[in-house]
Amino acid sequence: MIIKKYVVHDMKEALIRAKYELGKEAIIVSQKQVRPGRWYQLFRKKMLEVTVAVEEKVHEKNRKEKEEFQKILFSKEPQMKSEDSSDMIQMAKETLKSTLERSIRNELQKAQEMEMMEEELHRKVFSESPLAKEKFDAYKLKHGLEEKLTKENLLQFVQEVYLENPFLKEKPFGRLNVLVGPTGVGKTTTIAKIASTALLEENKTVGLLTIDTYRIAAVEQLKKYAEILGIPFVTVEDPKDIGKKLEELSGVDIILVDTIGASPKDEERLEDIKGYLLELPEERNTYLSISMSQDTDTVKRILKTYKELRYDALILTKLDEVENFRNFWSIMENTVLPVQYFCHGQEVPEDLEEAELSRVLTYLWEELKS
Repeated sequence: MIIKKYVVHDMKEALIRAKYELGKEAIIVSQKQVRPGRWYQLFRKKMLEVTVAVEEKVHEKNRKEKEEFQKILFSKEPQMKSEDSSDMIQMAKETLKSTLERSIRNELQKAQEMEMMEEELHRKVFSESPLAKEKFDAYKLKHGLEEKLTKENLLQFVQEVYLENPFLKEKPFGRLNVLVGPTGVGKTTTIAKIASTALLEENKTVGLLTIDTYRIAAVEQLKKYAEILGIPFVTVEDPKDIGKKLEELSGVDIILVDTIGASPKDEERLEDIKGYLLELPEERNTYLSISMSQDTDTVKRILKTYKELRYDALILTKLDEVENFRNFWSIMENTVLPVQYFCHGQEVPEDLEEAELSRVLTYLWEELKS
């Protein structure tokens, strides 16, 4: 193994020198910032120390190829007439120069593209949350991190800085579980995913109850899911009938309740939902479903307005539609309640996952890089 260290101004310079001296198979082993010179030289410029390695066989092959080419270029043996030889050497030199220039241009272009991709990724992660960026910059300074943003140092940053982290908490499903949230966030599909998971993976019996009789299509959709899964399904059209309907589901392990979708601005509809929830037993879990594709102001308004329905955990939907981390930071900064699940598609039950921090960050990271 051949190992070399370069002290350079930036990564572009290191890449070009490594590729030229060691060959295209060379790989970067490590990088760190250094200040060359004596310790007492106060104004030493900060530079980058890059360690590069390449297999000895690969390096030897690369070296021999260069030597052979040099022999052809600068051989003094009179193999041809001097004027012909001079022309050939000149042509070879120009070819070599052109090849090197093209190689350098390609390396610089690759380095620039990588830098642009890094800048774009950084923008997608932090541009919508100045507070998160400020905290991350302080975290980098504290730990002496390099400029490059990675999934690993982002995860470590969140774990260290956001101690009251909703993704580190849990609100396991009890027997009675209610999903509330605005229209169009995917409550009905999410209920089908949860029911399928509980039935097929956890071997629990499940019953479905809906009070969303405002939308016939939603009732029919949930009824269809119940038929496919072979589980009981009941509808409630009057809050006073809830007790009787719950008795019809008395033999199941888990009851999932679908509710009317309501805009956070629709006070009348929210009052209707509250009327139904007041008839439910106090011992229940109430999950607020939020679409991660909505704008941050709407998400904040939903978190605030729906407090009157006394939700105690969150389910995040439509992560497959996100284009940045804006609502991830919005959730981190505006609630301390547990996030139980996140959804990233319409497939039942495949597109439902437990919202453990590393899973959520990994999904968002890969989604933004794709």
